[in-house]
Amino acid sequence: MTSFFLLATLSLSLVCICQADLISDVCSKTINPSLCTQTLKSNPSAPKADLRGLGQIIIPIAKAATQNVITISKSIGGPIADTCIETSTDAIDNLDECVGYLKKSDKASISDLQTKASAASTDVGTCDDEFGDSEPAKLKAASQKAQDLISVLLAIANKL
Repeated sequence: MTSFFLLATLSLSLVCICQADLISDVCSKTINPSLCTQTLKSNPSAPKADLRGLGQIIIPIAKAATQNVITISKSIGGPIADTCIETSTDAIDNLDECVGYLKKSDKASISDLQTKASAASTDVGTCDDEFGDSEPAKLKAASQKAQDLISVLLAIANKL
């Protein structure tokens, strides 16, 4: 009986180590590994999650960061900010589509997930491109954070 409990405890420890390694492995493939690690490890579901579970965790976080780009753009105003609002809205639409693709395991869906995640990142990055060197610091930081978080989804998609 003691051997059973020892074996069960050891098995659970190995599962936790493997999941921590999964987070580290995914985050090492992102634009900002420290933000990725901090974000995923702060979620209580992440240590037990598989790749798809990590994807389900990161999508709403990436959407919230992208929504922040929209909020800041609205406060800035003007035609370039309007472009940021439009492209960031497109990014949110792409992230919404990723939710469905994440639930499927066929190659076409995984490819679509990769494409939509990449498109979401490009959409947010368009704001930076439009402003160029004149981009307000607060908007630049928000845009970078959104892109960093979307890169987590892309890293997950690339590992599926």
